[in-house]
Amino acid sequence: MAFFDFLKKLADPGRHDRRRQLEAASFRQEVEEEDGCAVLDSIRIKEEPQAALECEPQAQAAAPVKIQIQAEQQDAGVSLPSPGGLYAMRERNGGLYRLVKVVHAENGLVHVLRYAGRFLHVPEQLSASELHLGTDAIDGSFGAEHLPVPAQSFAGNSVFIQEQPLEDSDFRGWRLYVDSIYDCLSETAPSWLRKAGSYAAWRDDRNAMAVLADRYLIGAALPRDSKKALYWLNRIVQQEIGIAQPGEPVREEYQILTGGVYVRAEEEGSWAVCKAVLKDRHEVQILCWPACFEQQPKKSNPARLLAQAAQPGKEPVHASLSADDFLCRPTVFMGLLPVTLEELHRYRDALRQFCGETNLRPSTFELILQRAEAGEAEAQVEAAQIYLTGDPEWEVEQSIAEGVTWLTEAANLGYGPAAHALAMICRDGAGEAVLPNAQLSFEWLLYAAQLDYGPAQLEAADCCLSGLGCPRDPALAHAWLSVAVSHDNGLSEEEKQQAKIQRQDIDTALPAAQKAKARDYFRQLQDSFAGEA
Repeated sequence: MAFFDFLKKLADPGRHDRRRQLEAASFRQEVEEEDGCAVLDSIRIKEEPQAALECEPQAQAAAPVKIQIQAEQQDAGVSLPSPGGLYAMRERNGGLYRLVKVVHAENGLVHVLRYAGRFLHVPEQLSASELHLGTDAIDGSFGAEHLPVPAQSFAGNSVFIQEQPLEDSDFRGWRLYVDSIYDCLSETAPSWLRKAGSYAAWRDDRNAMAVLADRYLIGAALPRDSKKALYWLNRIVQQEIGIAQPGEPVREEYQILTGGVYVRAEEEGSWAVCKAVLKDRHEVQILCWPACFEQQPKKSNPARLLAQAAQPGKEPVHASLSADDFLCRPTVFMGLLPVTLEELHRYRDALRQFCGETNLRPSTFELILQRAEAGEAEAQVEAAQIYLTGDPEWEVEQSIAEGVTWLTEAANLGYGPAAHALAMICRDGAGEAVLPNAQLSFEWLLYAAQLDYGPAQLEAADCCLSGLGCPRDPALAHAWLSVAVSHDNGLSEEEKQQAKIQRQDIDTALPAAQKAKARDYFRQLQDSFAGEA
């Protein structure tokens, strides 16, 4: 396994526990339907910037969240699809089909990954190369990393095509959704946030989703997190598909859509291109592209139109307009496009100027660093992972040196996964920053194995068996496998069973003297663990 594949295995165990809980139960907050939208309408940043940023009274913040944990159930007569199925799902207007992959299904919801591209008929067998999440160059359609679809609607509008292997990246959007739900349902969350999160997650209320996008974007009442802000903004975009048709003149407020690309008439007769980064009940946040057209552009792919309106060295300019100001000029809707990270950050910069940086909470990454600096080994490994790969959504540049430093800090605290990660880096190398060194890799591996970290014990056995970074010694490999299968070290039962089979294969090939040597090695290793205890 390459090191950067190995990195995917490292994550905050608490987050995994929360996701597993959500797999087994649906969390719904009891809220009043009749006044919910009115409450959401009053809590946007633009309307009450300072009050919204202040902490709620202690009594209100401490009020318990009413959560109903419901057992696994299905809508009457509707069976939930199995994860990994590729389906053609008919669009809401009953016309074209879109390809979706099921990533999770529970409690009447089917969570899907939606691909770009539209089809007139249900397509036949497809290869992985034909499935992509980017913008379709032909019709301007785009994929989505996650969409929750009611099971009844999914069953009535989808046709199974084939099984499609699930990959770790397929769950990225669903994980953001799950983490956002837990952020909002925390018992310490303000009451308005619990309500906004409930409406956004379970009722797809666009204003509630806008609330979460704003708060995640600048860090007001929530940790600043561009990933989650971008997720909720693009969920709004997905909800608005089909509300307006490309080439349609915009005369009513409902035709102003988040993610909408528009051409607007200028006073001198030219036509400017803009994109709505966010439209809610209060304002329209737009980015205006620098180039103008002498004549009104004809109906075309919105992505191509934005490319034509771009000019080298000139960036789109952010503006905040009321709906009336947006509608005061002749305007034509050209199509929907997902909000990009670059567009999101331009909008964030405008929000920061409005709210004041001193009132904002730190970002998710800054919180991780604070925990790492306080000596929390798990946070040190998480910070290392982000530095080693870089994360543009959190505005973190790749730094192998920083990543290795944090892994070393965690390893020196006796945290086995960190020492194991260092062993993988030394084995595979990491660009010019770290050259491959099998001997140093094995030293870190032994350290992790002696910390009773199961995956390192298996790797140490493989190295002893092959002579990678150490003299070849099948007897020592046999001893490490014995340790791995006999300790409570984080290995699954399946991994331990495979280790037992490997140990039996080694045992069959060992002569009597080597078997005795293996038993001596095992006793010495066991004594070393007992001594540490």
